[in-house]
Amino acid sequence: MYATSTCFLPLAVTCIAETTSRLDKARGHDSVVSDMAQILNIINSFDQNSSEYNKFLDTFLSSRCDIPFAKDEINSVQNSIISAINTRLNQANTRRSGLEILYKVLARYPKENLLKYAILWITKATAPLENIHSDVYDLTLACKVLGLLIINCKGLAELQKQISTQNVKQIISLITNLEAEKRCGATFYLTAVLLHHYPEACEKLQTSIRTIILPLVDSTRNNLVNCGASCYTLLAKATVRTFKPPPTKSTYTAWLYNEVLLCNSLHAIMDDLFSGLVELEDIEVSDKLELPEISQDNVLEYYHDIERRFLNLCTYLSTMLCCGYGEKNSVSPHDILRVLCRGLAVTPTCLKGNDSIKNQILQFILPSLQVGLMSVLDALINGFRHELAPYALTILQLFQQTLKWTEAEIESSSTFGGSKPFNQLRISVYQTLSTWLVIIGSLSGFEMVADEFLPHISKDIIPERDRIMLTVQKPQHLSRKALKRLRDSQYENSTTLGNTTETCTDPCLNAELCKNALYALQNIFFSAGCWLKQSFYTNIQNIVVILLYDFYLGSAGKTFYSENVDCRLHLLKTLKAVQLNPHPLVPPPTQYSIEIFEMALSDVNTNIIQESQVGLKELEKIVHPAAPTLDLPIPENVIGNQNDCEMECSEPINHTGSVNIQNGV
Repeated sequence: MYATSTCFLPLAVTCIAETTSRLDKARGHDSVVSDMAQILNIINSFDQNSSEYNKFLDTFLSSRCDIPFAKDEINSVQNSIISAINTRLNQANTRRSGLEILYKVLARYPKENLLKYAILWITKATAPLENIHSDVYDLTLACKVLGLLIINCKGLAELQKQISTQNVKQIISLITNLEAEKRCGATFYLTAVLLHHYPEACEKLQTSIRTIILPLVDSTRNNLVNCGASCYTLLAKATVRTFKPPPTKSTYTAWLYNEVLLCNSLHAIMDDLFSGLVELEDIEVSDKLELPEISQDNVLEYYHDIERRFLNLCTYLSTMLCCGYGEKNSVSPHDILRVLCRGLAVTPTCLKGNDSIKNQILQFILPSLQVGLMSVLDALINGFRHELAPYALTILQLFQQTLKWTEAEIESSSTFGGSKPFNQLRISVYQTLSTWLVIIGSLSGFEMVADEFLPHISKDIIPERDRIMLTVQKPQHLSRKALKRLRDSQYENSTTLGNTTETCTDPCLNAELCKNALYALQNIFFSAGCWLKQSFYTNIQNIVVILLYDFYLGSAGKTFYSENVDCRLHLLKTLKAVQLNPHPLVPPPTQYSIEIFEMALSDVNTNIIQESQVGLKELEKIVHPAAPTLDLPIPENVIGNQNDCEMECSEPINHTGSVNIQNGV
C-alpha cells in the first residue's frame, strides 16, 4: 500500500498537468480554472500528518509549481499548507516535519503571511536549539529555517524591531551554549545572517560571538573554517562604529585592527617555528588573537596542529582582504606584505643546518605554509587591484624567489610520487601570478623581470625527453666477453632497440603544473606583450611552435601532450596569445599558426577543435581583412569642404569644356 501511494504522488500531479494542457487547448483558460479546483481535493485527501503528504508537497512545489491557478485557488492552497505547518510545529513529535515543509514553501509566501505568522515560526524554529537532546539534523534544519525567516523579515519594520531587540540575543545565547560538536555549519550560517542583517544588535554581543568563531581557527573541517572566517569578517564590520583603538594603533580602524590581529598571530607562529634557525626580520608582536596554547606533549601532533592553525589564519585573513567593508575596502599593505615577505623568505636550504627532528618536520610542512601565504597574496590582489601597482616589484620578487628556490630543489632531488618537488607550491605561484597579470594588466611590471621567469616557465611546459645513446667506436684490445658487456651496458636504455629495459613514467604527474604555467604565459602576453623583450618573445614563440609541431607531426606514440588534453588546449591558446600580441621587432608566427590550427581541426577533443576554428577565423580577418582596416572619423571642416566641391562640380560645363570656377579661384 505504501509503495502504491508513493508512486501515485507524481502520477497524480502529472495527470493534472496533462489535463490542464488538453482542456486549455480545447475550451480555453476559464474552463481550466474550474477544473483546477480538484487540486484541493487531492491535498485534502491526504492525512496531513502522513509522510505521503510531505512527498506530495515536495513534488508539487519543486517540479510542478508552474501549473496555472486562479488567485483565489492559490490563496486556498497556501492557507491549507500553512494550517498543516502550524499543526505540526505545535507538537514536538511532528515539529521536524513542519520545519521541513516551512523551509520549502517560505520563499513562495507573500509578506502578508510573514506579518501574521513570522514570530510564531521563529519561536517554534528556536525550540530545537533549546532542546539539549536535539541531534545535528534538527539543529541544521532549525538554523536554516531561522536564517531564511530573518532574511525575509528584514524589510518589514513591524518585525525588524522585535527581532533586533529580542530574538537576536536569544539565538546567539543558545548557539553559545551548544556543545562544540553540535555547532555545525548551519549554526555559523545563522550567526553570519544575524551579523549581516542586525549588526547593531550583534555588536553588543561581540564577546559571545568571538567565543563561537575563534575556536574554528583550529578546526580540521574546511567548511567550518570558511564559516568562521566569514563570521570574523562580518563581526569586524559590525564593530566599526564603536571601536576604540589601543594606544599603539591609534590610527587604525576596527577593520584594519582586526587584520593586524591576524597578521600578528601569523608572525607569532613564524617566530615560534623558525626562531634560532632562520634570520627573520624582527617584528614586535604586541596585539594578537587570544587563542589557546597548543599542547607540546607530542612533537608530531604539535607541528601538525600549528600548521593547521597557520593555514586557517591565512583563510581568515584572505576572507577579510577579499570581502571588504561594505562597498569599500581598506588595508595596510605594509602589514600584509611584511607577513608575506617573512614567510616566503624561508627556504629548505635555511633549514638544512642540522638534522634535528624539528628541522626535518619544518622542511616537511614548509611548502604547505607558503601555499597558504600565496592564497593571502592572491586575496590581496583581488581585493585591491590597481592600488597595488606601486608594490609591483615587491610582489613580482616574491613570485621569482619562490620559483627560484623550488627549481633548485627540483634539480637535486626527487619525490615518492615521481613528480617534481614542490609541485603544489609552484602551481600556487603561477595561479597568483595569473591573478596579478589579469587584474593589473599593463601596470604589472612583468617586463622588468621577464628574463628571470623564462627558464622556470620553459622547464614547466617542456616535457622531459628520453635520453639518446650516442654511437661510440669499437674499443681496442678488449676480449669478446668484455666487448659484449660494454655493448650491453651502452644500449640497455636505448629506445631504438626492441629488447630494451622500459622505464615507467606517468605522463600526468606534472599536468596541473604545466597547465597553470601555460595559463600564466597567456596572461603575460595579453597583459605585457607589447613591453616584453625581443628575446623573451622569440624564445616562447619557438618553444610553443616546436611543441605543437612535435605533437601533430611527431610519432604516434604516447607523449606528454597526447596524454593531457587540457595542457594541449592551453598550448594552442598560448600560440594564439603570441599571435595576437606581436612584438614590434619580431614577425608573428602567422604561417605556423595557420598550419597548426588546421592540423588541430583533426584533433580528437572537441574543445581543441573549437579553439582551432576560432583561431583560424581570427587569422583570416588578420591576413585578409574584409574591409579597410581603419575607419577614421572625418572632421567636420573636411565634410564641409567636400560638400562645397560637390556643389561646384555640379555647375554646368561651358562650351570650352571647362568647369565654372567661383569666388575667383
